[in-house]
Order: sequence, then structure tokens, then C-alpha cells
Amino acid sequence: ELPEERRAPQTTSGAADTPLLGPLFSFVHIPADDHQAVCERRAGKGERDVLPALLGPSFADDGRMDEDVVARETASRMHNMLQAGGSTDLLKAPTAQTMQQLSASGVCESYPLAGANEENGWRAVRLYIDEVGALRGRPRNARAEALALAAGLAGLRIHGDAYVGRSERVGGGEANASFALDELAPDSAWATAARGQHLRAAAQDAHTAEEHLPSGDQGLFSWSQTEDDVEVRVRGAPSGRGAAKRVAVQYGSGSTLCVLVDGATVLEIRPLFARVTPDDCNWIIDQGCVVITLEKAEARPWATLGARRAVLE
Repeated sequence: ELPEERRAPQTTSGAADTPLLGPLFSFVHIPADDHQAVCERRAGKGERDVLPALLGPSFADDGRMDEDVVARETASRMHNMLQAGGSTDLLKAPTAQTMQQLSASGVCESYPLAGANEENGWRAVRLYIDEVGALRGRPRNARAEALALAAGLAGLRIHGDAYVGRSERVGGGEANASFALDELAPDSAWATAARGQHLRAAAQDAHTAEEHLPSGDQGLFSWSQTEDDVEVRVRGAPSGRGAAKRVAVQYGSGSTLCVLVDGATVLEIRPLFARVTPDDCNWIIDQGCVVITLEKAEARPWATLGARRAVLE
């Protein structure tokens, strides 16, 4: 329940009319709990998009968050900002303290499902979500993720309740416009247009995005990554006949990496930044290096090879 809705009368449709500023507009609430009905709500228009400020307090929570989870999430955020064209010189990953403060105050993130352009009359559709929902351990919102997929955004993970709204260009700014419940259908005009928009953008950005994924060189070894796997090159591999038999690579249960030569450990990283699937990992000897390919259990960017408290030997 939003603060304004506590003062608002309920309509016969179950949606709340929120006498906030100006004329009313509708938006849609998609609960993370599948047993709760998706419903239409209303609020008053302002001189800009009023939904982030309106919805933010409903996401407030002062519970503590796991710092390793924060590290993984901020790495993903950095990757997304770089994909959007941010400079590596200007971007800085938010700290765990910053994320904790955001969690306590409640911050609503607006995520574009359909961008405003001339073809759609400069009207955008946005998803409004808890900015730190993943860090709080909120349940996945399957219905909101399905809507994002219908709009052409595959692989988007949404944690907690979500809201869908529309805005339109007004003069030099923007204002909210109504988004109706029946527009959640995957064959809605806006969703069909958005799919085409995102497919074209993905084709143009695929190469650029991969160039910005973090990598590193530690002397003894170097590492790089794609969306799906991590390659580690350990220098000083044995050579000659039977060289491969002198090497052993261990992945533990998917959270560690250990490279041995002649039974002696030459590299051990525990824990890895995120889990891998051992059955899909492999290694070869190439150009004097043991080259290990780690298959990510989850296709997300790694900020480093080892987690925040990783032990490297």
C-alpha cells in the first residue's frame, strides 16, 4: 500500500485513486507473489514522471545485506552502465555502504521497456522496481520478467514487486500518461514495437558490450570473460611429451579453482567471484600456458576473478 493510497478511496475495480497533483493517470502493479492479483492503480500527474518518488517509500527496508552479494550486483550494474555508453574513467562502482543506505531509504528504479521515439508519438513505457531488490533477497517476479521478455528484453531478472507506467513528451519535459491493465498482453502495440527496437539495438551493441567486460593480468595468470564463460591463462605450463598428464585442474564444487603441476599447487583461488558448472569447464595447454575455460553458472559479469575475500596462492 502506498502512502497516498491510505488516504484514497477505492474504486469498484479495486484500483486506488490517488489525489496527488493534477489529473489522474493509471499504472499497473505486478506483485512478485503469483497468488496476488495484478491490478490497476491511479495517481495524479505532475510536471515530470511522479512514479519514482511515489513508489520509493514502498521499497524501504533497513535489513542488512551480504557484502559479496552486493559486489556481484554492483559488477552487473557497472556492466550495464558501460553498455549504455558510460566512460570507464568516470564510472565508479557503488560501495556496500551506499547500497545499504539506498535500501534503508527506499529507492525506485525506472527501467525502460519501450523508449520514446517519433514512431510511437514520443511515449515511453517503463518498469518501476526496487533498485536493490536483488540485494534484499526479494523473490523473482516471473510475471514482470515475462513482460520484459515480451518487450524484447531477454534475461532481465526482477526481484520484488514491479509497476508498469507510461510517460509522454510534453513541451521540453515529460508527464505521466495512462497505462491500462489490458496492455500487459504480449501482442500489445507498444510491446510489438519495443521488441523490434531492442532487437535492432542488441545487434548494434553486442560487440561493444563484450569489449567492456572486466579482465585482468596478475603476472602468474591472466583472465578475461564473455557473458557465458571466463578464460584463465596460467603461465609456466610444462612442455614436451606427456605434459598434459603432469597438470591437474580442480573446480571443487564449482566455487574454487586449483591448478597443480606435478602434484604441486601453482594457483588456487577460493572462492571464485561466482559459481561455475564443473562439468562444463575444461582446460588445454597452449603457448606455454594452462588455459582454463570456466563456464559461468549464471550469465552475469564478474568484477574480479576471486570474490571479495578470495585467497590466491
